[in-house]
Amino acid sequence: MASSRKKNPTPPVRGSQTSTTRSVAARARTAQQPTMMDYTLSQGDADGQSADSWKSVLEAFKVSFEQTIKDFQNSFQRLESEIAKSIDFESKRIDEIESKMADKERECNELTLKVAHLETSLHDTQAYINKLERMSRRYNFRVVGLPVEDRENCGELVREKVLPLFPDEEVFIERCRREGRGSEGRPPHILVRCLSFESKLFIMRHRRTALAGQSFFIVDDLTQVDLAEKRRWAAQVKVLYDQGTRLRFSGGRWRDSSGRPAVFP
Repeated sequence: MASSRKKNPTPPVRGSQTSTTRSVAARARTAQQPTMMDYTLSQGDADGQSADSWKSVLEAFKVSFEQTIKDFQNSFQRLESEIAKSIDFESKRIDEIESKMADKERECNELTLKVAHLETSLHDTQAYINKLERMSRRYNFRVVGLPVEDRENCGELVREKVLPLFPDEEVFIERCRREGRGSEGRPPHILVRCLSFESKLFIMRHRRTALAGQSFFIVDDLTQVDLAEKRRWAAQVKVLYDQGTRLRFSGGRWRDSSGRPAVFP
């Protein structure tokens, strides 16, 4: 038995110690490396920490958002209150302005009525003044186109050159004078005032036949208003005259043969 153990000794293997050492080192390294379970656990821990972080962020965002909403609501309420106050102020101001405008409108209406009354009164007054002036010229007529003489006496000039052309009736003259400076190469008119209205009517009725062929003529002494009215319808009067209708100007109006005022289109 002893001899067999000696005969069969275990031969030493070269390099066996080195292989064992390498195997032990590899096991140690393998033991130091994390396993899938370790990785799963560490990943779970990381996910848990990340979830907590997101929860914190969401909570912070929620709080910030709610605060922002509250601030916006407060600002909106303040703005709404200020707008309401402004609207109330402007409404009162508009009411006040409308009240003042109503007062001014009443004043304007009153002034309009007063102006209309004044215009009517002025028109009536001017018509009355024109009537008075017309009456003051009732005895007057004008000699137009009689040349001016040196050192002339208008009364003698009319008695010598005008009145002899009316021999059928004796005309009495109160006074005569030149009026104005003349115009368009014509001498100034001679304004003649008769002693009676009958003398003036006689002159005016017979002037056309008496002064035929003379270089001067006689016209009525009209007021400025009556003269403007006469000239206003002169063209229509001429047309009617050419058609055989004769009108005469009297009392500030063109009149027909019966004395009624003429109506022009």
